[in-house]
Amino acid sequence: MAGFLGVEVSIIAYLPQIVHLVREHCSAGISPLAFGLWLVSSCLVTIHAAVVADWVFIALGSVQIVASLLIWVYGMKFRDSVCATHAAALTRARTE
Repeated sequence: MAGFLGVEVSIIAYLPQIVHLVREHCSAGISPLAFGLWLVSSCLVTIHAAVVADWVFIALGSVQIVASLLIWVYGMKFRDSVCATHAAALTRARTE
């Protein structure tokens, strides 16, 4: 039960990033290389979980695959696009 609760927490953790990326077309802080590698590692771990029939890690891996794929695809699509909030923060950081 605790493992599946962890899967739900994982979903909750990914949602704000994905929603912001898709709604705002903002890729600030998104590394396509990092999320591409995370996607590959999630696929490999999920394959292993399927082979040993570990349902918690199959569920967690599936969530990570979908989330990483969405972030990677939209991160590539909106590469170098920044929303007004992140643009203002970047401007402030450059002037400090």
